[in-house]
Formats: sequence, structure tokens, C-alpha cells
Amino acid sequence: MIKRAAEREVRHDYYVLLCACRYAATAKRLASAASDDERQQHRQVLRYLLGSGLIEVQREHERRIRRFPDDLRRALVEKDGSVISRAISLREAAVIQEGSSIPPIASIDELSGRDMDVLADIFEGWAQSDLTDCVNVARLLGWAEGLRKLALAVGIDYMPPAKAAGWG
Repeated sequence: MIKRAAEREVRHDYYVLLCACRYAATAKRLASAASDDERQQHRQVLRYLLGSGLIEVQREHERRIRRFPDDLRRALVEKDGSVISRAISLREAAVIQEGSSIPPIASIDELSGRDMDVLADIFEGWAQSDLTDCVNVARLLGWAEGLRKLALAVGIDYMPPAKAAGWG
């Protein structure tokens, strides 16, 4: 049962992580490009892959928030100003964590693989604070999980492409 859940999770993030892997490979090719034309082609591919990854993140986010209970959806997703004043169940915490664990591909052109891993550690540390409520514990753990998936996909030695003039 646990194995099936893990396989299902990987399938849901598959296209986000595929875009991330291809982005990392293209960034590596950009770093060793010999000509301006070659660099420009790689930059175009990077823009395309990042845009595609962002679309996949949005679709996955829409799919995952469907499982949120109404009051949690209003407070966390719609941000209507409502406050979650009740205790949440373990099942609801798991839903929130899963909803927050989508690999954040938007950070791929700013964070290295090591940065992603360190930031995941920071989120996990915040989640352990006595001052953090159970909803934010679930969110922080989800964010850490998403960053770790992204770091694993691009590799711990991944370095984002250097910001060149006109890139971005």
C-alpha cells in the first residue's frame, strides 16, 4: 500500500520533474556553449522548459487542492481572510502536506541543488518549532518535500544558469 502511494505521487510530479531534469541538462549545455547563437538557442529552450514546468505545477496544484476540506481551501487557497480555529485531523494534515509538496520549479533558475537542499532543511526546522501551528507544520513539511524532489531531479551539484544580459 505504501509503495503504491509513493508510485502514484511520483507519477503526479512526473512532468514537473521531467521539465526540471531537462532544464538542468540544458543549463549545463548553456554553460559550455561555444557561440552566441548556441547560447541563444539554449536560453530559448530554458524559457520553454520553465514555462512548461510552471504550467504543470499549476495543473498539479489545481488537482491537489480539490481534496482540501472547504474551510481549509477558503483559508489557505482562496485566502478569504478566514482563520482555521479548529484542530485538524491527521488525514487533513496529510492532504495539506501533499498539496504543498509540488516541486517548486519556479526556483530552478535562482537556487542551486545545494541551496534547495539547505532550504528544505530550514523549512523542516521551522516545522519543529513549538510556535508553529499544525496547519503550517504540514505546509512547511510539504514545501521541504517538494524542494527535496526538485533537488534530487536536478542533482545536488546543479547550478542555475548565470544571469546574462537580457536573460530572464
